[in-house]
Amino acid sequence: MRQPLAFTLVNFVVAGSALAASPAPALTPAFFAAHRQNFVAKLPPGAIAIVRTAPETNVETSPDPYRPDSDFWYLTGFGEPNAVAVIRPWAPEGERYILFVPPRDPEQETWNGWRAGVDGAKKDFGAEQAFPMDDFARKLPELILGAKSLYYLDGGDAPFRERLFPVWNGLNPNATVPRPMADAGPIVHELRLIKDATEMALVRRAAELSAEAHVAAMREVKPGRYEYNVKAAMVATCLNGGAARMAYPPIVGSGRNSVILHYEPADKRMDDGAMIVNDTACEYSMYAADVTRSYPVSGKFTADQRAIYEIVLAAQKAAIAAVKPGVPFHTMNAATVDVVVDGLLKLGILKGTREEIIKSGAQRKYYPHGSSHWVGMNVHDPGSYGLKDGVTGPERYRMAATALQPGMVFTVEPGIYIPEGSDTDKRWWNIGVRIEDEILVTATGGECLSCAAPREIADVEKAIAAGAAPAKR
Repeated sequence: MRQPLAFTLVNFVVAGSALAASPAPALTPAFFAAHRQNFVAKLPPGAIAIVRTAPETNVETSPDPYRPDSDFWYLTGFGEPNAVAVIRPWAPEGERYILFVPPRDPEQETWNGWRAGVDGAKKDFGAEQAFPMDDFARKLPELILGAKSLYYLDGGDAPFRERLFPVWNGLNPNATVPRPMADAGPIVHELRLIKDATEMALVRRAAELSAEAHVAAMREVKPGRYEYNVKAAMVATCLNGGAARMAYPPIVGSGRNSVILHYEPADKRMDDGAMIVNDTACEYSMYAADVTRSYPVSGKFTADQRAIYEIVLAAQKAAIAAVKPGVPFHTMNAATVDVVVDGLLKLGILKGTREEIIKSGAQRKYYPHGSSHWVGMNVHDPGSYGLKDGVTGPERYRMAATALQPGMVFTVEPGIYIPEGSDTDKRWWNIGVRIEDEILVTATGGECLSCAAPREIADVEKAIAAGAAPAKR
């Protein structure tokens, strides 16, 4: 059923164990009005903003409910497809915030769920005016009259953008250059980077629910079962806890799959002696988590698995300890690299000195990614990393210069992956370990939002043993 997103506090119980859930706040029109107010404050005088939501997905190929574009939802709270918001700060009062939405249609609602309609757009979503979406093209020339510049978001709908620009430029057909217009994404993304109290509560809930799902997954681990059994426990726990969807396709890889960073099939039998990397998390009320745990199929770490795991855990702890307002984003990555390099040198997997290895990047053979990325409404949330144009991929995380501020949320996720065929002793082959948690920057440091999922070796082994123990009668 397609219907406006509903946000309620869900009391969440799994396998007889209740998680002490953080309160999930009600999302009122005032929450989104505050976002629009902050957005308008960043616009130049006389600007108009036209914001499109994401196109509708194919219900036969997408297993999840429709998800609106994050930027559109951040400014409006409107969760239905085929909608446009027009924001005109300079217009007369009562004409500044306009929504174009799908109209009520009893026949369509029988198939696809309730619609807010024009009346609901005003009553429930704070629009000063609202019209059926079919009226947008006809009303657009009138709405942009008097605007000096256009700021747009197309929600990934390129045809919409291509239709919008000629209308905007058509107001002055004799101009020799296009009228002023710009992508509004950088403005919205800067605002999204700092979470307010309500957003922090939603991110916290997503992280807590994901942590509980990891506990449930650990109970499913034993030789002879399949990766999809672990994945299913995660997905079931998240959906039972009120998540509309997973934050990203679950990554559950065992054995030789544990060294593949984005392994998605989850169809391999889990063999005794293998490691599992489980990178899976929920999205709760449009806010994502990103959590990874690694553990042995047998339920007990071998000496070699323990050695690699202890390096990764120490690297993560060093990075989290470095979090505080004002430090550059790359500080956490540098902390993880130091620990990983020292650990692999001690084991003889890397050779040379720390300085030589880091300068050459030799550690990237086993630790190929950066330690951190922003998290929010998207699992890789937009927001400046403080870099010059042209720096992309893992380099943007390793070099990021943005100074941390309270309200920012990001991951800390060091990892070591040693595939078979590597230039190491065979004892290390197919050991993959990643430990990832979601960190909220506070006034005094970093708060781990997802650390209720076991990380210490003894706690991980205990959680797996709980699933192997026979049920009490």
